[in-house]
Amino acid sequence: MGTIWNLDLNEFSGPKYLRIVTAIERAIYSGELKPNSKLPPQRQLADTIGVTIGTITRAYALAEQRGYVEARRGDGTYVKAKAQNTESSKVNFATCQPPLTNQTAALSDILTEIAKDPVTLNQIMGYQADPLAHQQQAFHHWLTARGIEQDAKQLIFCHGAQQGLFSVLNALLGKSDVLMHEENCYPGIRVAANQLGLDAHSIPLTDSGLDLIALQTLVEQYKPKLLYLTLNNQNPTCIQYSISQRQALLKLAIEHNFYILEDDVNYCLPEEWHLPLWQQAREHSVQAQSRVIYLSSLSKTFSGGLRQGFILLPEALIAPVKLALHSQCWMVSPLNMEIAARLINTQALVGERDQLIRERQALAIAMCKRLNLQHRWRGLNGWLKLNSPLKAHHVVTALAAKGILVRNGDDFDNHDNHIRISIGAAQSLTQFTKSLHEIETTIQTLSQSAYSVV
Repeated sequence: MGTIWNLDLNEFSGPKYLRIVTAIERAIYSGELKPNSKLPPQRQLADTIGVTIGTITRAYALAEQRGYVEARRGDGTYVKAKAQNTESSKVNFATCQPPLTNQTAALSDILTEIAKDPVTLNQIMGYQADPLAHQQQAFHHWLTARGIEQDAKQLIFCHGAQQGLFSVLNALLGKSDVLMHEENCYPGIRVAANQLGLDAHSIPLTDSGLDLIALQTLVEQYKPKLLYLTLNNQNPTCIQYSISQRQALLKLAIEHNFYILEDDVNYCLPEEWHLPLWQQAREHSVQAQSRVIYLSSLSKTFSGGLRQGFILLPEALIAPVKLALHSQCWMVSPLNMEIAARLINTQALVGERDQLIRERQALAIAMCKRLNLQHRWRGLNGWLKLNSPLKAHHVVTALAAKGILVRNGDDFDNHDNHIRISIGAAQSLTQFTKSLHEIETTIQTLSQSAYSVV
């Protein structure tokens, strides 16, 4: 006898068979469909929800292909024993990663497509110093559709943005050259600079971007070769650089002949995101175009495990950066490139994650208001300043003991009593709200204890 399962197709969008597959996946992850439980017979489910038996057959077959269920000859279709996603008691709010929604299914579908394409399989199994032409064109058209204009040859690929960052520094800066970056910034830039033995200097931040007066002074003093910036969503502070800031930075780069490396990795909701400085430079002048490098990846959009980064370069810099990349790896995996090239042309690239992130942001902002904390949220990250005498390291330690990981501002060389919370990793709304409540009560409890210490 099949499991009694209440399925409402109106909760989902798309073709009916895909709605059924999505419902099966969600029911398995939520525990509504248990491991080894039997799905309703196809005709029974078809009659119950008002679809053809062919629709159910197609849905069950796709669910089996994706590894969630198995058809047992003469006995029906069962949830696989290993299909259920058992939520970990630990929640990692310290690492910025997108929430898991449709990524597993999307990747499964793309790998199946590739497996059925022998021509492409033969191509991607060989050494490829450069991406295949259709892969390059897929990214070129995708970026153009987003309003980021470029020639396809200016688009260089890398294994994640960190490798791209290191390669740009390695290609353009020698040990006598100066690198500048934001005062509180992504630690990876410091690691890369130290590894290359670069002379690096930080620039103070304001609520609208860099402190331009300090920048002007330091530029004149140190004459940097490159300035590293996260303009759309500064990590960790969630600052977004103003338009006037961007114009001033571009003008300064032209006047003092340094490059701006714009890191656009950190995810923003569509309404939060602005066209990059790369595009502004293209619309400004040829001189401005030669000063801006754009770096991004699919890690925060789709999955950290899909190590697909990309760089847009002025033509004069293409050869040295490609040489630096090839010194680290002879090629970017053609299989990885093929997956990414197909993925960016599907709705699965973002799926339902935008709305989920909006909902989580709203819940987190409401918590900050109840706690009367200074806060800023953008995309997957929140930057919270704790009220004295409560200390950030006390909160981080107490939450870690409860299985909830958050990031101390000290990790970003910020010592003003901040914590950073990344809201993507919770596996369900239930786990997210439970963890958020634990954060709130921990801060409240520690705040009361802090005030009572003599």
